[in-house]
Amino acid sequence: MIGKELNRTVHYDEGRGSLSLRKGLMFTFTGIVIKEKDGVADFVHIRSAFLHLNILPLLKNQISLREVTLDRPVFSLKRDRTGELNIADLLAKPRKETSLKVRNITIEKGSVIFEDQAAGNEGITTRLDDLDCTVDSPLWGSPFQYQMNATVIEDRNQAALSLKGTFDPAPPDKPVWASTLNASIRLTGSDLQHYAPYLKNKASIERLGGLLDVDTNFSGTPANFSSKGSVAVKSALLDCSRAFSNPLTPQTVRLDYALSRNTGNLSLDVSRLAIDRFEAGGRLNIEDLDKEDFFLTATATTSAFSLKEMRPFIPWKIIPKTVGDFIAAHIRDGNFRLSEGTLKGRKSQIAHIDSPENAGVLSLRADVSEGVFSAQQTAPDFHDIRGTLELQNRLFRLRGMKGLFGQSPFSLEGSISDFARPGPVEYTADMTVQPTREEVVWLLGKDRFRNFSFNGPSTLDLSGKGTASDFRVHANWDLTKASYAFPDILEKPASKTNNLTAEMIVHAETLTFSSFRCDLPPVKISGSATYNFSGEIPLSLHAESKTMNLRKAAALFPVLRNMNPSGTASLNVSGKGDLLHPASLQWTGNASLSNVSLTVPALDKPVNGLTGQIYFRGDKMETGPLKAKIGESDIQGKFSVDDFRKPVVMVHFSADRLHAQDLGWTSPKDDASFSVVSAEAVWKSGDLQVSRLSFGLGKTFFNASGRIRDFAAPKITAEITSPRIHSDDIALLASLKTSKKDDSAPSGATVDATVRADAAFLEGVEFSALQAVLNYTPGKLNVQSLEADVFDGHIRAKGKATLRPDGRNRYEANLAADGISLAKLQSVMNIGDRPITGSLSVSGDLTASGSQFADLKKTAAGALQIRAEKGVLKKFPVLSKIFSLLNVSQLFRLKLPDMAKDGMPYSAITAHASVQNGVFSSKDFFIAGDAMEISAAGSVDAFRKEVDCIAGIHPLQTLDLIVSKMPVVGWLILDKNGNVLTIYVKINGDWKDPNVKPMPVRSIGKETLGVFRRLFQLPEKLITDTGEVILGN
Repeated sequence: MIGKELNRTVHYDEGRGSLSLRKGLMFTFTGIVIKEKDGVADFVHIRSAFLHLNILPLLKNQISLREVTLDRPVFSLKRDRTGELNIADLLAKPRKETSLKVRNITIEKGSVIFEDQAAGNEGITTRLDDLDCTVDSPLWGSPFQYQMNATVIEDRNQAALSLKGTFDPAPPDKPVWASTLNASIRLTGSDLQHYAPYLKNKASIERLGGLLDVDTNFSGTPANFSSKGSVAVKSALLDCSRAFSNPLTPQTVRLDYALSRNTGNLSLDVSRLAIDRFEAGGRLNIEDLDKEDFFLTATATTSAFSLKEMRPFIPWKIIPKTVGDFIAAHIRDGNFRLSEGTLKGRKSQIAHIDSPENAGVLSLRADVSEGVFSAQQTAPDFHDIRGTLELQNRLFRLRGMKGLFGQSPFSLEGSISDFARPGPVEYTADMTVQPTREEVVWLLGKDRFRNFSFNGPSTLDLSGKGTASDFRVHANWDLTKASYAFPDILEKPASKTNNLTAEMIVHAETLTFSSFRCDLPPVKISGSATYNFSGEIPLSLHAESKTMNLRKAAALFPVLRNMNPSGTASLNVSGKGDLLHPASLQWTGNASLSNVSLTVPALDKPVNGLTGQIYFRGDKMETGPLKAKIGESDIQGKFSVDDFRKPVVMVHFSADRLHAQDLGWTSPKDDASFSVVSAEAVWKSGDLQVSRLSFGLGKTFFNASGRIRDFAAPKITAEITSPRIHSDDIALLASLKTSKKDDSAPSGATVDATVRADAAFLEGVEFSALQAVLNYTPGKLNVQSLEADVFDGHIRAKGKATLRPDGRNRYEANLAADGISLAKLQSVMNIGDRPITGSLSVSGDLTASGSQFADLKKTAAGALQIRAEKGVLKKFPVLSKIFSLLNVSQLFRLKLPDMAKDGMPYSAITAHASVQNGVFSSKDFFIAGDAMEISAAGSVDAFRKEVDCIAGIHPLQTLDLIVSKMPVVGWLILDKNGNVLTIYVKINGDWKDPNVKPMPVRSIGKETLGVFRRLFQLPEKLITDTGEVILGN
């Protein structure tokens, strides 16, 4: 009968039976096997079965089993790869009334083996071992009571399973699902990893793990039941790469629930869902469950949770990428709590939540604290955010939001309009910020404003409304109570009225300031601007100012305050370009200056009456004629800047008369002034090119041009020309001094200069065709060449000066003069009747050192070669004394020159002279005259004005016959023909009236005598050299 009911072959090894009136009919079967439908594999194998039958029902052709005991039964359940169970036919078989009734069933040490080949590639085998089960019906027709305990074998894991309760089978005319089940189920230590293949294909779960505990109660039928229990997982693991960035590994997961269903309704109450420290709860009600368009009500709440801790549990990969990227990049942390969440509506409403009539389906209310929002990588974070987030009727609101922007407190109210309404979503926001210095510096630009100071309270109100592509913002910043400063440029004190306002429009591609205004009396600037987020010209700007009183503005701007300005200025400009590269901006417009007065640090006198216009043209700037007055000097000029990216500054300047004292220079003269001043210069790439600088000073007029490179260590080249230079004017120019001390003046300057003058006047001496090449390096001046025409001759010189801080400079010079007119030279030397004429040539080297001219005379040293030609010596006291000393006019017919009348002609005067400590010395001074030759050896002291020398006189005429017959005296040296060879005298004393005495030859040193012999061409052996000096009176 069993085989027939199961449609399977049943056989056993042995069967025994017994009958008694007290115990009834009993059977024992061993080795029972129920085959699969194929008749090959075992479906059930029972070691032994004990059956206890009631006798009386047999009389009614009924089988009533009072007791059935199965010893070590093994049930084999299988599901093939198509998903069909090996008992599918038994489940599908219609139920019918049977004559077999069982009151008590006991299973001892049983097993259930479930081989599921449809789960995963390799299939899963799950076993129930040590299965002990009792099923008992206390009364015939009453529900069965059951109790079961087993061990669940999951690969190497063993879990404990226990069930108990009652089971009331459905009537035969109803499906088995109509049976009523009351069950208490407890599962402990089940390994979820064993069941991972069930989810892997359906949910793309690569790994699943954790130990599962279930404790639940169930009562009712599948259509009408109630259930309550808890589910817990320890050391959980969920690896789902399609949803989560990393595997989830919570330590504990717990779910406490109550689930019920009745006709058409389903209710789920989750009193607690805990994942580690996160907890949530909620309720789900479904009405009209049997209808296609059922009605759903869901509510949820959570405990406060940290976004940073829960971030791994956010399914980033199924959230739209733009939303996920935004959250990951900007919402960095915070504690959130869902205080109210409701989803209420029919299935069709939820599916079409964006329809206008379904606006109220979803509502949310959440609280946030300690939130952190990062708007931009370089911007300060919004942190310590607290407030409420609401979604009601598809309107999202931010209520009572407060926090810090960097260190700046802020408050915010905002909303996002119904996202389902026609047209784009509209945003509104009202924000108040109290900025601190760090946030202000960030707004202005840290690199440019790192020295900016900002103190005190200020309030920035921002009110915005619009769509993402057209968001309009009104900004109002009250800075009255704040003080701020940028060193040396701007200083705004506290309590000074100050307000910034702006109207902005944020488009998808542009930020437009339709208007902005800055009120900081007396400064009032307004304008508009547009910033493009892409493109080569991101910024377009217009700004204008009201006429500004510079004296009042100076209180705000230190750079002006130090200049003590007055007058007015105004601005009206427009620009285009990249604000990150200010030099690229292209400007148009102008600035006006009217009657401006100011003090310039470099000048002693203020600049007054500065008036003119400044024009902006693209990347150029230029001025119209600018006029001003410095002290008593009227000046005019203009300047321009060509290409702000690589600025080329051109300056033009002129003045009819420029007083030195107006420039801060003092001089011995009370009113030193420059006349007809004109200058043109260009500054480019750090170099200053002076194309023209001309001015007059006294009788001198200068024209200069040159270049200055590297202002840190200036390298100056200059070319100076002049039609005339007067030494008095040069001395005046050199005497100009300024009381200003500029500690920042650069050191290490070098100068290369060329000087040319048509005429130069020095102490009454006129030079012409003057040319000089000069080189200056720190501590040294080199005169590479100096040439000029003077006194009908030409001079050349070169040399150098070593300049010392104490002023005791050292000078070295090499000089040469040719063809100098002695008559003209003496005309400027105040000598009177010009005692010497002729043409002079001088060459040699001289050195000197000192800080005063007197020092130079004292330390002068060197050697000179002197030559004069074709002249006359007149009125020389030394020669007159020599001739009077000789008194030979009574004895000889020797014609001596008349020094007072005609003088003594000469063909040449030569000498090699040395200079040392102001003393000029020569051993070979020689005068070649028509009547005689004169030679001298000795020195002249320029300081004592004394002379000390020996002179030899060599007449060139023959003695009278009478003289030739007279004895030879010791002071005359005669040759064999009777000619006088030499006459020697000693000259010393004051050079204006020296002492002159004859000198015996024998008293002359050999060296000096040798020089005389060479100059006079004397014979080696003199004729006579005896006797005494005889003077005639």
